[in-house]
Formats: sequence, structure tokens, C-alpha cells
Amino acid sequence: MTLHDSGSVRRGLPQEAQRARRFEAHLSVLLINVDGLSRINDTLGTEAGDYVLGEIGTLLRRHTRTIDVVGRWDRDDFIILTVDRNLEGSLAVAEKMRTLIREHPFAWKGSPVPVTVSIGIARGVPATEGQIDELLARARQAVTRCKAAGGDRIEREADPG
Repeated sequence: MTLHDSGSVRRGLPQEAQRARRFEAHLSVLLINVDGLSRINDTLGTEAGDYVLGEIGTLLRRHTRTIDVVGRWDRDDFIILTVDRNLEGSLAVAEKMRTLIREHPFAWKGSPVPVTVSIGIARGVPATEGQIDELLARARQAVTRCKAAGGDRIEREADPG
């Protein structure tokens, strides 16, 4: 399975939104931010940070549905786009990923590296590029709330409709 780069995910967003509309379903955006990645880079080096990002990418791809879009987003972020899940399903996916990552035995040069993530969820049925951008902004706001509360958690943005 492929872990998409951010450009590929951005180009695929309109198609995923169209798929959601075609199936009369919601598009769920799960924005996943690696807690403390800067600290890992500063204390262990950027190679350790790259290792952590690679392992997280593998875990995400291995434990999501084939039809879900999984990729890198920004420097410290991953994204999962999933169609046709209810809110409970999206929350379950987010909790599964958060737990998998927290419990994964990350190790660098023989030493354990504890890793957690903050996950923001936004859902909607975007019909325009502006609505897609709004959905992404709502997911980012949810991540920001996670970080403000200490990380290693999931927050969701209210569904506007």
C-alpha cells in the first residue's frame, strides 16, 4: 500500500470529496500530528525523527482500509481521508491509530523512544475547494486543541450539517 506525499493528497482531495457526495456520505479528515517531534530531532538527531516518521507512516498504511487515502501532510503531520464512515467509525479509526502509535516499540540506537500523536477530526460533505479548505482548517483547529491539552489525544470539530 502506498503512503501518499502531501502533493498527491492535495490533488486527490477533490476526488475524495466528489466520492463522498456520490455515495451521500461524509468525508472525514483525520489530521495526525506527531507530539514532540522537534524534541526527538533536537535530542536524538533528525535521522531519529525521520525513523519515527517512517514507522508511523508504515503503521498508518498497514492499519487502514485500502480505499482510505493515507499520506504525509505537513512537516510533523499525516492525514487520513476516509469516506462513508459515521462519526463513531472515524473516532474508532483515530483511537486505533493513537493507541497503535503510543504502544509501538520505537527504538533508536537501542534506546526506546516514546512517541504519541494528537489527532484532529473534521467531517463534512464539501462541494467546493473553499469548503475543502474549511474542512482542513477545522481538522487543524482540533489538533491545536489537542496540543493545548497536552497531546496524546483526539479532538473532533463539530459537524456543520
